[in-house]
Amino acid sequence: MTASSVAIYKSLGLHTVVAALLLISVSFSPDPLPSLPSNAPLIEATFIDAQKIADTKRAQAQAEAQARAKEAERQRKAQEAAAQKRQQALAAKRAKAEREAKAAEAKRQKELERLAAQKEKERKEREAREKAEALQKEKDAKEKAEMERIMQEQLAQEQAAQQARRRKQVLTEVERYTALIQQTIKRNLYYDDSFEGKVCRLNIKLATTGFVTSIRVLGGNDALCRAAESAVRRAEELPVSTAPDVYEQLKDINLKVEL
Repeated sequence: MTASSVAIYKSLGLHTVVAALLLISVSFSPDPLPSLPSNAPLIEATFIDAQKIADTKRAQAQAEAQARAKEAERQRKAQEAAAQKRQQALAAKRAKAEREAKAAEAKRQKELERLAAQKEKERKEREAREKAEALQKEKDAKEKAEMERIMQEQLAQEQAAQQARRRKQVLTEVERYTALIQQTIKRNLYYDDSFEGKVCRLNIKLATTGFVTSIRVLGGNDALCRAAESAVRRAEELPVSTAPDVYEQLKDINLKVEL
């Protein structure tokens, strides 16, 4: 209850008490009332004014109550509108947050898909590269093996050719040194006409210096063989090659002495 309502009620109560006192004083007075002056309707006017004031106060109270009710309704509606606005703002914020979360999740998923696709691409490229490298290594190995085989064949052929050439050279050298040995023996041989047409076969062993380490008669004319053996001993050293492979053919040589 507002202060204006209390004031109205106090005013109405005061007027009611005053009116009651006037009625009691009129009803219980022992003396007859004096005659009223010409302005006798004063009491009635007073009651009419009080009623009017009460009606005015009541109307004013009703107007104030209605105004307060309207204000309360306005405030209620404003509060409801504010609450609704806050709810809408919260809903919009939640919706925005959900949209942002969905967008972030979609972006994350897209990035994961991109990374997965990139890794898959890199894996395929790596596998293709490794496969190509393996094929290239296999090809290189085959080519290398083939080249090595060809080179080995060429080397074997060259070695065989060299060996053949060397064998030929050795034989030539052996023949040459054999001829030189024979010539040395003949130079140291005491000649006798009886040796004409005769043959003697000897086995001679030589040191690397050409020193004669052994003489053995293999057969032939006895006189010529004795003379040939003596000729070898007189020579002491015979021509021999310093080439190891040639010496191998000369260190234990069978030769024929004939005149």
